[in-house]
Amino acid sequence: MYTLGALLLLAVLLGAVQNVVDTVLGVVGLSAIIRKIPIVGALWNLIIAVLMMYVLDYNAVGAWMSGLDTGMWSGWLGHIVNGAIVLGMIPVKDAVVSMVSRGLRA
Repeated sequence: MYTLGALLLLAVLLGAVQNVVDTVLGVVGLSAIIRKIPIVGALWNLIIAVLMMYVLDYNAVGAWMSGLDTGMWSGWLGHIVNGAIVLGMIPVKDAVVSMVSRGLRA
């Protein structure tokens, strides 16, 4: 349960980080250039999520991997997996916020 809460909070943080990065790049004038690069432009949100997890150095899915050899997940692959999972949690975060804003009614 705590992992779900942590992932939801990381999704909220990722939304804020994406807004800040896009605003700064827009001010500098690099936003349009980055979006036009074929692979980078398509995966820009994932790149931001992976960089955020790298800077935080937080293993959000470490509890799920406790039975496995965690040596593989402690390096660059762990940052990519955590970033992808946090990026995937954004629709769940939006659903939870919508549910709470409606007063937990269906």
